[in-house]
Amino acid sequence: MKSSNINLGIFAFCLAIVLFFFDCASDTLAPPLADSINLRWVPAYEAESRDQVELGLMWSLSFLGADLPKGSLNRAIRYLDNDRFELSLDGLGFKMQALKALSVIIERLKNSEEYQMNQSIDLGRFLVLSLHSSWHYYEIIGVPKTLSAFIESKSFFEYAEFAVTESTVSNVNRILRLKVDEDIQKMAFIGIETRDAPDSIDYEIDHYETIDVMPNGQLRFAIYDQSGDLMAASPSELSNAGKPSKCMWCHESHIQPLFVFTPDIEGFISREAFLEQVEMANQHIADYRNNLNSDLDFSDQQSHTESELLYISFMEPSGYRTANEWRLPQESVTNILQPFDTHLYQEFPFLGQLYFRNLVDSLAPYQILEVPGSVREMTNMEPNFFD
Repeated sequence: MKSSNINLGIFAFCLAIVLFFFDCASDTLAPPLADSINLRWVPAYEAESRDQVELGLMWSLSFLGADLPKGSLNRAIRYLDNDRFELSLDGLGFKMQALKALSVIIERLKNSEEYQMNQSIDLGRFLVLSLHSSWHYYEIIGVPKTLSAFIESKSFFEYAEFAVTESTVSNVNRILRLKVDEDIQKMAFIGIETRDAPDSIDYEIDHYETIDVMPNGQLRFAIYDQSGDLMAASPSELSNAGKPSKCMWCHESHIQPLFVFTPDIEGFISREAFLEQVEMANQHIADYRNNLNSDLDFSDQQSHTESELLYISFMEPSGYRTANEWRLPQESVTNILQPFDTHLYQEFPFLGQLYFRNLVDSLAPYQILEVPGSVREMTNMEPNFFD
């Protein structure tokens, strides 16, 4: 009997110890992820449809790394009324890194006065503060923090080199390093910007631009400075490459060939060999995408435009969109904005006469979370919720 009592005492003591440490651990557990957000579709032009908006959202989520298994977007969207819907991130195929980063952004958006007043955030603001803000984009898609980490992750130790002395992107010379592989997780490209001649013995590197392929088949972009640390955009005095968002717009969904003739330079692969490598890379990417079970149809070469329209119409809203945004009659909004100049977006003239986002936000009837000064170009205002 005495032995039995001793055993029970030992069991109770051990159980108490376990419960004590469990309680201590539970106090330090991270809060649950914010995995859903109410988004508000603000029509930018009269012909804009819900289907177009959902297609643009799908492309945008894919650019952020979502795998988008078949049927996942339809399951993720729950309409609350005609223009507001809840987007659930769970089930869209995001990696944990992306979910954690998006949770930080979502919490900031939900705490804004705009969200509190409308019980939702403008879809355009959500996309610009996630996909089109460089530091947020890097955090969501898990770009390596340094160039050396990028090189290590891709085993980028053997590669072909092509010199570009005539470019529509760079104002200086470029050296493109290519590693083309059937395994797209090993494929990568590094662009080097230099003021020096590419064939000089010791050319000085100004910055680097990288491209690789995410598991969902979308291209991933990053820019590193001379020291190999991430930077928000390529320096405008040297390059027209801009932010990762501009790389995304230019490359759309494939590696671009050359736009202008550039001569062959001794010591580098020829122009013809470079174009063959690019074609091979795009074929490997296409083959990989064809085997994905995704909501996204990569074969529809123009559908990515719907993603672009969502951020363009937000960053450069018309009076029509602004009236919908502020829930005011268009005549009232026109009177408010009457002193300010308008402009046309040449690629999409149907958007009408447009204003700039910073002006519209300065007059908004509620406080807003500030967005970057530009989606595509280097800007003094680049938010970073992770700094």
